[in-house]
Amino acid sequence: MDKELLNKIEVLIFSAAKPISVSELSQKLDIADHSLIQKAIDKIDKELRQTGRPFCLRKVAGGYTYASRKKYYQFIKNLFKDTKTIKLTPAVTEVLAIIAYHQPLTRAKVNDIRGVNCDYHIRNLLEVDLIKIAGRLDTLGKPMLYETTQKFLKFFGLNSIEDLPNLHEIREIMEEDVSSPQEMKGQKEEEIQEKLLE
Repeated sequence: MDKELLNKIEVLIFSAAKPISVSELSQKLDIADHSLIQKAIDKIDKELRQTGRPFCLRKVAGGYTYASRKKYYQFIKNLFKDTKTIKLTPAVTEVLAIIAYHQPLTRAKVNDIRGVNCDYHIRNLLEVDLIKIAGRLDTLGKPMLYETTQKFLKFFGLNSIEDLPNLHEIREIMEEDVSSPQEMKGQKEEEIQEKLLE
């Protein structure tokens, strides 16, 4: 494969402010064959793994970006001590999960599913850009609809909303939590912090 093409793709992924998709790369490079771009990305990622580089290509939010490998998290986390982090309390996480799994939906529906008023949590999630207003429901009062954002996908390391765990996977995760709660709690905290570094 043409080394110059690999170099161009690498520099575009490296320089992009957000994950860049195959179609965007194809457009920037004026190459109609998306499969050629995908093969080049796969080759770059393979070379990064084979040479033991401390970073990799990761597909998130429908595009590709560079991310540090998990084993180096402890080494680099001090670099981001003063970086503002997103803290998800159990209540906020519940609201976010309701929106993620039922989107788009209204504030009233979120309140109905959770059983309590969630206005405060919805406001906070809007402020940190994990959810957004997706339009208005065509009913009396035209209530706003909420859905998750690209930042939500990136924060949780998801390529698309379809990558959210299903009920069976959630049960497996909960069983693991019960079997070793302290160990899993530590792992989850590290995973969330690591996602903020990416």
